[in-house]
Amino acid sequence: MNPSEINNSSIRAFATASLVFGVLSALTFFTGFLPLINGGLGILFATLSRREDRPFPSSSWWGAALSALGIFMGVMILSYALITMVIPMMTDPAFYAEMKETYQNLYGINLDEMLNAQ
Repeated sequence: MNPSEINNSSIRAFATASLVFGVLSALTFFTGFLPLINGGLGILFATLSRREDRPFPSSSWWGAALSALGIFMGVMILSYALITMVIPMMTDPAFYAEMKETYQNLYGINLDEMLNAQ
């Protein structure tokens, strides 16, 4: 094998990896954290598949686009979960009382003491 064939095969491998991680990122957007990891890897492999003398291969372009879409949707899902579930749970007095009791039973320390400890 000559060096140009090795270079072309590595470009194809990175482009294919980018596309695979881009599809995984777009398909797992509802999980929250997985599309961030898969999308980051997809964009990384898309970047590695680009060479200075050539444009992006089409599969790596699609991989980067799907990765960006997956990352965006994952961030939107995490934001939605934070706004609709976590913040109301933390502001509900009954939930806070339950958390205090749980921390007292599990760790032997009051939640207020733990939050105020510096």
